[in-house]
Amino acid sequence: MSRPRIVPVLLALVTALAALGPAGGRGPAAAEKGFVITSDYSTGTLSVVDLDTRELTRDVATVSGDAFPRWHDGLLYVVNRFGYDNVQVIDPARGYATIRQFSVGSGTNPQDIAFASPTKAYVSRLGSPDLLVVDPTTGTPLGAISLAAWADGDGVPEMGYMATCGDLLLVALQRLTNFVPADTGLVAVIDMRADTVYDVDPLTPGTQVVRLAGLNPSTPFARLPAAGEADLERLLIGLTGRWGVLDGGVSELRVPLPAGAVRGGLAITEAALAGDVVSVVAWADSHSYAITSDLAPNPNTSLVAWDPGTGAALATVYAPGGFSLSDAALDDRGELYVCNRSFDAPGLLVFRAGADTLVAGPIATGLPPVHIVFGDDGSPPGPAGPVAMLGEPAPNPASAGARLTLTLPSAGPARVEVFDLAGRRVCSILDGAAPAGTADLRWDLRDAGGRRVRSGLYLVRATTGQGSVTRRLVVLQ
Repeated sequence: MSRPRIVPVLLALVTALAALGPAGGRGPAAAEKGFVITSDYSTGTLSVVDLDTRELTRDVATVSGDAFPRWHDGLLYVVNRFGYDNVQVIDPARGYATIRQFSVGSGTNPQDIAFASPTKAYVSRLGSPDLLVVDPTTGTPLGAISLAAWADGDGVPEMGYMATCGDLLLVALQRLTNFVPADTGLVAVIDMRADTVYDVDPLTPGTQVVRLAGLNPSTPFARLPAAGEADLERLLIGLTGRWGVLDGGVSELRVPLPAGAVRGGLAITEAALAGDVVSVVAWADSHSYAITSDLAPNPNTSLVAWDPGTGAALATVYAPGGFSLSDAALDDRGELYVCNRSFDAPGLLVFRAGADTLVAGPIATGLPPVHIVFGDDGSPPGPAGPVAMLGEPAPNPASAGARLTLTLPSAGPARVEVFDLAGRRVCSILDGAAPAGTADLRWDLRDAGGRRVRSGLYLVRATTGQGSVTRRLVVLQ
């Protein structure tokens, strides 16, 4: 007898949002820049590489010596970690100025930031049992979610990297004592609508989280293609285990939960990779990447291609010697950027994904590159039309109808449409010229053919000449 699926709200939201743009934010933009954190672990800087020309501009901003970047909705969020305990927000459109910087608690050692909306984000903290909820536009704390129930013996679960899947937030729990793995790695699942821990197995007493097949989930999550199932998210995370011991590998998580939440065993073992897992990059079902560290007395890192379908290593793509490779990331052009932080020749290497061929580099970065993320160029929007402000639907959830407000600073064309989670347009609420000011809109929960829509999560998008704003609405029929 199979277990029931317990995520009633469909989780193809990532697919839909990729087409519709970030909820509440600007429309989608192709990645044009690579934002590179460089550091000698005493000082840190931000450098920027142009993805078209591969020209790198060094030291456009100062960050901490232990920093991790996230790109979101036109801004770069830099998590300044051990000993700094803050989040720094950098705006490329303002000459890479730091437009705000906010503390996340002294001594809490933040690790990552993830976004539920333009005004709500989560900060994981290695030194605290509480997941922090903040308004990223101001840094104001909005609350905290205790994960102390899943701590190891030191009372702290050691929260690491995070990933969003629709309205769920996945939080890796490393469970360390004095930075040494102390218990099996976990993934806590947060319902971002209620800010509560989601029970992935209601048939078992108590609130359950995802139990991984090893120790120390220490890498960022990486997304695999959905393998033809529209509502399935597949994420990889590296389990480093104990350093210098081949006891880890790469785990594959599947969302919706809990059915098939974790692929049995490991997608690939550290024994097959011949080293500890440092970083994981998902490219295709049969060809992805990992940075590994061998077990030599003075460890050496390598970029290894591997097959997530068979769990076999394919080839060593790049092995410069020494503990020199720190991060790798895939841009939207099928190019894999690899950070080589060796002190004699630090820089970026660019490989063609799948072919495993070097196409550029080394690109000198000055200080050694540690992390890289991709985003647009931060150019301010042009004067093509007014920017819409779309109010939150009310009531939400809705069963009879929903009201919204659309505010335009000047008259112009505007569209307000409803999409389902597969990205299909359900109906149009407004399409045409709209006056300046605030207009009241209503959706009667019917599709374009006049039929009542099914219960579920829908996206309401307002579009003007300068971009789009998206709100989420739950329908309960």
